Amino acid sequence: MQAVRIHRFGGPEVMAIEEIDRPSPAADEIVIKVFAASVNPVDAKIREGKYPVVTEKDLPYVLGRDVSGEIAATGSDVASFLIGDDVFAFLSPEHGGYEEFVLARADEVAAKPQSLDAVGAAAVPLAGITAWQGLFDHGGLQSGQRVLIHGGAGGVGHFAIQFAKAKGAWVATTVSSSDKDFVTDLGADQVIDYKAEKFEEIVEPVDLVFDLIGGETQERSFSVVKPGGALISTLQEPDKARAKKLKVRAGRYTAQPNGAQLQEIAALIDQGKVNVVVASTFKLRQAAEAQSALKEKHIRGKVVLTVVEQQARTVIDDDARRLRAYQIWEDEGRPEGQDLAHWYRAGDLDAPEERPDYRRYPTGVGPAGSLVIKFYHSGDQIRGYVRKVADTAADDTIFPGEEMEPEAAFKLADSHKADCSETVFVELVEGVEWNPAWGRLG
Repeated sequence: MQAVRIHRFGGPEVMAIEEIDRPSPAADEIVIKVFAASVNPVDAKIREGKYPVVTEKDLPYVLGRDVSGEIAATGSDVASFLIGDDVFAFLSPEHGGYEEFVLARADEVAAKPQSLDAVGAAAVPLAGITAWQGLFDHGGLQSGQRVLIHGGAGGVGHFAIQFAKAKGAWVATTVSSSDKDFVTDLGADQVIDYKAEKFEEIVEPVDLVFDLIGGETQERSFSVVKPGGALISTLQEPDKARAKKLKVRAGRYTAQPNGAQLQEIAALIDQGKVNVVVASTFKLRQAAEAQSALKEKHIRGKVVLTVVEQQARTVIDDDARRLRAYQIWEDEGRPEGQDLAHWYRAGDLDAPEERPDYRRYPTGVGPAGSLVIKFYHSGDQIRGYVRKVADTAADDTIFPGEEMEPEAAFKLADSHKADCSETVFVELVEGVEWNPAWGRLG
């Protein structure tokens, strides 16, 4: 597969596209086929050797920290994702996103917002998580409070404005004069032109300053924070002595991957409360050009690389998706050690007009080699688990099942029958009643 790597630290010229081996997942990892990858300021810092987490011992190194794509493989302990799921992720530093397939821990990954394409989704993770954790985890921002965001038109800033508004906060932001309309449309309540106005003279005291600029801007920000408030920065550690004297909480942080928070952000996007702004896109081979553009040009929103071309898909609504059958992915094979339960693929939507007979059996009585659907309660829902009995004495299985809707369980069992007339055995746990709509139970 292709990847953009560096073998030494330096300028954009040290970046090179190379052929490297496709990764295989550990038990708690997944492999994402990357459709798009975001370009962030931290990528350039890593390339220049100015990011302490990545050192010479880590070279050669694949750049990039966030991606969108689809699940290509999963580790044996991963139950939250299936092959083919559309996802996006903020990656740990040990894995780079400027490549066609990337490893990620399952807890770094979330289902892609349905309202975004791959490019839009790739623009979200790092910047979105950085804004989220700065405002809420470190800043403690709550509904009804006031926040001043420095640099509101950038990748992190444009998310921060929208997250704060979505949570019910009042928002002021500093931007250039050309970005005033942009951040106003995002929901900012007060917009300050940082070149023509001094924010400390016109902004009433706030509960939180979210600093994405640093330097003199950070120093001046102490004067607008309420006692008991906070000054939180992504760039440099604020003056702790001054913060203590003013009774202000102050700190710098580094964002950490968090799939659960990413899922919350996806929900806000799909609810129409957050818009994603992509300033420009580049091909993977143009990664150096993309980094240069991010540094040298005035960027409003995010810069994104397109990596693997995404194949067109038929859009299926949620109700239909829940009724889809799961079949083994025969065409791509199965990685060694990969649990078959994670290689089910959506199949035929059409249910047969007439169902075959199903035979009920007590646990452990089904003949070896028989197909069994075990129905049980999962919360307030009935779910099915399909298995093929290898040894009844040991209750062994040839392939494991995965919790699914009854309709999908029947279709999965049908897809594994050697003979269309073969009886499928059914086990009903205590409290589960047979639904006549499922077929005839012998």
